[in-house]
Amino acid sequence: MEEKKSILLDIHVSPEKVKVREYCSISVSFILKVNFPKQSLLIFRIRGGRNNKNDWYFLQPYDADEKGYAELNFNNDKKILPLTITGKDLLIKYLILDEMGLEKDTKINFSIDNTLSQSIIEENKKIEILYKIPGKSEILCEECPKLTIISGSVDHLNIITPSIVNSSEDFKCILRFEDIYNNLADNSFGKISLYFIDQENEEFIKNIEVKPSDEGFIELTDLKIEKEGIYSIEAKYNHQSYRSNPFLCKSNQGDELKLFWGYIHGHTSKSDGMISIDDYFENLIKSGLDFGTSTEHDRLYETSDTDFGEIKEIVEKYNARKDFVSLFGYEYGTWYTGYGDICIYHLTNNIPIFRSEINKYNSTPKLIKNLKKYKNQVLMVGHHTALRPGYRNWDYFDNSLEKLVEIYSTWGNQEYPYSEGNPLPPRYKFFGYGKYARKRGPILGKRGSYVRDALEKGYKLGFIAGGDDHFGAFPSGKMDLDNGIYPSGIMAIWAKSLKKEELWRALNARRCYGTTGARVIIEFWIDGRFMGQIFDLNENESLKEERNLKLKVISPIKIERIEIIRNNMILCQKIINKNLIEFTFCDNAEFDDISFNHIKKPQKFVFYYPRLFLDDSNMAWASPIWIIENNNP
Repeated sequence: MEEKKSILLDIHVSPEKVKVREYCSISVSFILKVNFPKQSLLIFRIRGGRNNKNDWYFLQPYDADEKGYAELNFNNDKKILPLTITGKDLLIKYLILDEMGLEKDTKINFSIDNTLSQSIIEENKKIEILYKIPGKSEILCEECPKLTIISGSVDHLNIITPSIVNSSEDFKCILRFEDIYNNLADNSFGKISLYFIDQENEEFIKNIEVKPSDEGFIELTDLKIEKEGIYSIEAKYNHQSYRSNPFLCKSNQGDELKLFWGYIHGHTSKSDGMISIDDYFENLIKSGLDFGTSTEHDRLYETSDTDFGEIKEIVEKYNARKDFVSLFGYEYGTWYTGYGDICIYHLTNNIPIFRSEINKYNSTPKLIKNLKKYKNQVLMVGHHTALRPGYRNWDYFDNSLEKLVEIYSTWGNQEYPYSEGNPLPPRYKFFGYGKYARKRGPILGKRGSYVRDALEKGYKLGFIAGGDDHFGAFPSGKMDLDNGIYPSGIMAIWAKSLKKEELWRALNARRCYGTTGARVIIEFWIDGRFMGQIFDLNENESLKEERNLKLKVISPIKIERIEIIRNNMILCQKIINKNLIEFTFCDNAEFDDISFNHIKKPQKFVFYYPRLFLDDSNMAWASPIWIIENNNP
């Protein structure tokens, strides 16, 4: 972590606010409190470092007629040499060549003309100032200039409802007025009309007057439907119509499973994220999520024991709400080793944190050894398993601790390779903007580390999707920054109720699934067993010759096609091109002809799961169902 010192006085920034993705000119002035000798560096960083995450572009000191022209001026003439660095960082370094260096009380003015602001809102966005004395390390100035990045004008309305509601019972609906980049737009006003829409009728609900004081966010808690069916909510606003995600209205059966949406992999300023942990959790809730948490990095230099203690307190604070569930988690990371990045979640708050920088925990086998005593109280979830720099060696595995895998995140779909048709392959960051810039970074898949490779070994892994989000502004939406990676995904859990213990039970049963962002309702069965379940062939002999699959999907966007995967091969595929599908299929292949052998024990198995291709390059996956035959010696 960079050392910080206080060396600046009388800091001024103009303007104090700029809009997202707006070409703007910025001026920063300050006075030095110390002397800089010759050959020192004075550094201005717009992007980079621990928490300065964004997609700001254009910074250069060479041509006043080009975008992002930067100048550094002093109250007396000084010889300097500018050096620019772009990519993951966006910064400019000024080498001090003057024999006298920079004297104490020097007044400095730094300006950037026609630079492109980031696409994400941020209060107190820092223009970080660093310096380096010859022979010493870089030091970050404590008093950095700050400005506020505000939203653009309202571009669209995002309406979020639960996926399942009970007839004649009140339910919640969220209205988000967003700019083109999906930031909450706090300049919304006017009348909005709401309607229930089913497959045949339109029923008026109410009119609402939208005010700037709503800050782009309205929560309704008194909506109610009497009749069972598939519905959405339509809003008419500013001569445009907008639809919510679809939802099912059912009669209350008591023990029937309900569907909850969440996001359990992201970062805050407690490690290397952009916003505070309180703001992060508030944004989870304002995104209409039912559960969620942050997963800060395990390394001590990033997240201290005190930080983790505060995070646990935050988790409990949000668990006290009736409409939201959280759990404690962190990210264990060892890149370039094959041990992978693994998110570890705790059912209770009295389980120790195993830091990857400590020798007795610094490999996956060591981690597993130390977690075994907390079986059923911890969950390991592999992350970007096939991304080459942070890949996962599946030889190091314990299914009693690791029952889920993050199949999709901002690093792409880890399921199978690009060479075999994966439209969202694992990619690494790439910063670029403009006519000739790439939107996505280079494909960096690692053979043998895809999700399918783990399944082929016999591992029973359910699927979730998430983010590894470092921005926290809209974790369940299509926030697609120009940084080379993908928008965040979202996960769903089928559980009896919105209680921590019930969600934990469902996760351990793999009763969950993931999407690239769309709130798709997916139900998947084989002969009465639901996603994530395991059949023992010795107790279900009829499945040896025939297995009946059933898939039901209700999607807010068009379902282009579905593929039923059996043991990593496409068993069948169907073109859909609509938003609703109920699909059945009978597989009458002999179990012995299609089964795989478990790599670690005498067990034959077959697994099935649906892979969905949705409009606009979206995807979704339900957790597999397994049929196993144990051959005990």
